[in-house]
Amino acid sequence: MNPRYYVEGLIAVFIFGITPVFIKEVSANAFTIGVVRLSIGIVFLYFLARHSNLKKLNLKEWRALLWIGLLFGAHWVTYFISVKMSTPSMAILSVSSFGVHMIYLNWLIKGVKPRLTDVAAVMIAVVGIFLIIPDFDLQNDVTAGILIGLCSALFFAILPFVQQRHQHIDSMSRAFGQYTFAMLVFLLFSAKTNWNLTQIDWVYLAILGVICTVVAHTLWLRASTMLPPTNTSLIFYLGSPIAMFTSYLFLNEEMSSSKLIGAGLIISANIFGVLMRRSGKKRPA
Repeated sequence: MNPRYYVEGLIAVFIFGITPVFIKEVSANAFTIGVVRLSIGIVFLYFLARHSNLKKLNLKEWRALLWIGLLFGAHWVTYFISVKMSTPSMAILSVSSFGVHMIYLNWLIKGVKPRLTDVAAVMIAVVGIFLIIPDFDLQNDVTAGILIGLCSALFFAILPFVQQRHQHIDSMSRAFGQYTFAMLVFLLFSAKTNWNLTQIDWVYLAILGVICTVVAHTLWLRASTMLPPTNTSLIFYLGSPIAMFTSYLFLNEEMSSSKLIGAGLIISANIFGVLMRRSGKKRPA
């Protein structure tokens, strides 16, 4: 396997890890950030995706892209809100639970019953989430942000099942449809967008749109297409410690012992689940 794809995957995950810091720092709210990022992504992918491939799509395939886009839009809007309400590290840790969601979704959607190791991974992650929650009170913004992040993780976990079902559509067309129809979710909140922004806000939005959306997602699309799924899953979880470190470094976010232990449990549970699924596939039938 060409090591270039591992490098591209690592670069993409590093950008994913620092993205929440920019989301937190920019004065634009979650809805404005989504509109800007998606607009830049749509324009880029419109020129990158082959027009001939888009023209070949039938009505059923466009409906599939609509479903993919709405799921992605729901994931993004809840993720951005989670970052704004809590902290970058808490939001990305909450979304990192998507691997745990996939265990029971695999049972509900594909009929694959979870094994004892899967249940163990879920329990470890639940303990981790319990530790990072500062106060079991919805009036606490961090707690509410974490819960919204868990909802974002659920949308993110459903996406691969839908993507796999329609993988015959070329990846660039799927990416274009994903961004285009995700915009519908954010347009529902267009009245809540805020555009009274400073010059530095526009710089942050440009970074979010060009670097954190176009560059990161293009690199990740290439890496996740070429690398084995287990490898990409393991690389993806590096984003959580990167987000925690950058949040601590640039936003002075407090890293208590319970938060660090909880983060370690959540990340470990997901990595453990990935490795167990990998070993299960290698085991002869």
